[in-house]
Amino acid sequence: MKLSNMGLRGKFALALAIAALIPFLVGLVVLETFGFRHLLATKGRLHEAEARATARSLERSVEFQAGNFWSWVAADPALLDYLSGLVTGAEPDMKATEARWKEMSEDDPVLREILGNPGTNSLLRFATSHKTVAEVLVADTTGRLVAASQKASDYDQSDEAWWSVGRTLPESGMWTDSLHFDESAGVFSLDLVLPIHRKGELKGVAKLVLDVTPLFSQLRTSRDDSGGQLEILLPDSRVLARSGATGYEAQGTTLDPDAMLVIRAARNGWTLNHPGNSPEERMSGFASIESRGSDRRRSEPDGYVLFSSPKDEVVAPLRRQVVLIGLAAGLATGVCLLGGYALVNRKILKPISALGQAARSVAATAHLRTDVGMSETEAFALRKTAEEDLHRIRSIQTGDEVQELAEDFGAMTDRVMRYHRELEAEVDAKTSLIREELEMAREFQTALMPTSFPETPAHLAKDPLRLGFAHFYQPASTVGGDFFDLLELDEHRTGVLIADVMGHGARSALVTAILRALVRNHVASAHDPGAFLGILNRELFEVIERSHQTLFVTAFFLVLDTKEAKASWAVAGHPAPLRARRSTGNPPQLLWSGAQRQPALGLMPATAYQTANSSIRAGDVFLLYTDGVVEAENPSGKDFGIQRLVATFDEALDGPLAAMPAKVICEVAAFQKRRHHDDDVCVVAVEVSPGAVSEPVTGPGMLAGSVPRGA
Repeated sequence: MKLSNMGLRGKFALALAIAALIPFLVGLVVLETFGFRHLLATKGRLHEAEARATARSLERSVEFQAGNFWSWVAADPALLDYLSGLVTGAEPDMKATEARWKEMSEDDPVLREILGNPGTNSLLRFATSHKTVAEVLVADTTGRLVAASQKASDYDQSDEAWWSVGRTLPESGMWTDSLHFDESAGVFSLDLVLPIHRKGELKGVAKLVLDVTPLFSQLRTSRDDSGGQLEILLPDSRVLARSGATGYEAQGTTLDPDAMLVIRAARNGWTLNHPGNSPEERMSGFASIESRGSDRRRSEPDGYVLFSSPKDEVVAPLRRQVVLIGLAAGLATGVCLLGGYALVNRKILKPISALGQAARSVAATAHLRTDVGMSETEAFALRKTAEEDLHRIRSIQTGDEVQELAEDFGAMTDRVMRYHRELEAEVDAKTSLIREELEMAREFQTALMPTSFPETPAHLAKDPLRLGFAHFYQPASTVGGDFFDLLELDEHRTGVLIADVMGHGARSALVTAILRALVRNHVASAHDPGAFLGILNRELFEVIERSHQTLFVTAFFLVLDTKEAKASWAVAGHPAPLRARRSTGNPPQLLWSGAQRQPALGLMPATAYQTANSSIRAGDVFLLYTDGVVEAENPSGKDFGIQRLVATFDEALDGPLAAMPAKVICEVAAFQKRRHHDDDVCVVAVEVSPGAVSEPVTGPGMLAGSVPRGA
């Protein structure tokens, strides 16, 4: 019997048999191999998670002790006071003291001074309140022992590795040595080294010998339901501790070299290995112990935590799972074969017939215009592809319902594709119109910005100071909500306004146009910055209230007087500008510190804005900006921030005024690692220069000796 003569129901019955039996056989093979491996890997990851949890607990405990020590030093200044009071040159001869240190009795004045000074008393109080601290000692910047909870093995610590490393650590830094077992004390210990600073100056180095024996009490007993066992492994492959009946046991054995090679290469993971010469194979999950203060110069971590179980005990449940899954799959396959045919007739054949009828109904409802030819290369390629798809649909010859469905779909798709071409043409036309309107809006907004800088003071005025200006403005989209303006109040005074409308885009751009109109209408009141912002706030609030929108505008207005050498300003919820002075070496400073209780414009109608005053002199440079600069984020979500802006402005002070705004924007773009900004950005730089200009102005909007308008 030819398949082409079979009906669709016969083809489905044959397909069901093939689709059920072959996958079942293949599934059994895959389940026995890959499925078993997957389950084994899952168990391995569980072992790794057990080891990782213990390792992280050890790391957090070490960092917690460091935090306790810093808190103690901050709360009890006795140690810092004692170290600060040590007089250089008054200490005993280090070599002579070191030579007789081991035979020195507790009555010796040197040892009595070390064990009885206020710093030692503070250390003893700290060790008493922190039971895991077995010993603590402090050496000064020369390496001599100056305070200790008990007599140390040496007086001169300058040749010890911990002191050499500790004196190079930054303030609040820490360093840990490898785990080890102290046989004399019978405990597991870890050395934690911390530098001691006061006002940025190194006063000494402290070493805390931590008794980590209580931490190992977390190790479970040697046998539980899964036969799990925890081990602490040193980087040199020695097993430091192993869980036993009492919780832990000191060990002197080493791990199998092959297993150790795997652990060193991966640091975190799981493996199968034979511990020692034992024939028993075990599954071991491992995780490295790397606290924040670990010595990064070492290629090895502080140690490793291993959690292992006998492989046979791990594998046995997995084997049972594989068998049960295989039986369940066989039973499910049989049920599917019996119910498949009934399901195909009800859920596939009848829906296909209904789908064909629906396709014909959809095609009948389409009323399209005559097809319009497209001349663009891309449109031609898309049309050719659609025609090829239609040809493949019409070429289906199965002699059953699928062929009928293909014919119906071919007719429907033909009409839909034609409708799609017409729709694309209409969308392109409307998109082009919108683009033209947005471009016109951008040109209109650009026209609202200052096209030249005012000459302050006027050409004939002999003021002691003169002003130079530069700016950079870039919206996040075609139009934006940032705005600035320069107001020539009289021949000696110029006002600089920078504002940021909530959001960006067409709505914000419209508000900037309204704001500029308000600014120009009230230039006569701009001599007092606080009163000027109050007027803008009242009128802008009325406009926003009538529009039933939620909008506000942050603003900063600065008035510079070159005759009186004075600056006046007021703020309405805007970020504080920066102020610097060239050639002083001092970093730029914010114009004010702390929060200003001056709300943005448009929020409350009766807000009284305060005016602040300050003197100015030649060399002063002001940098005004919007929050799109400091809130720019890099791919990891970190803000550019005020500190980076201060550093960038500080570097720009070595160059001309005209380059300052562009340098800031370039640094922001480099930080974001993308060309387009998420928010509008606007930067305005104003420089105060010596006045009494004798040369004429050489061009519109420029002062002799001042800089031209920024990019």
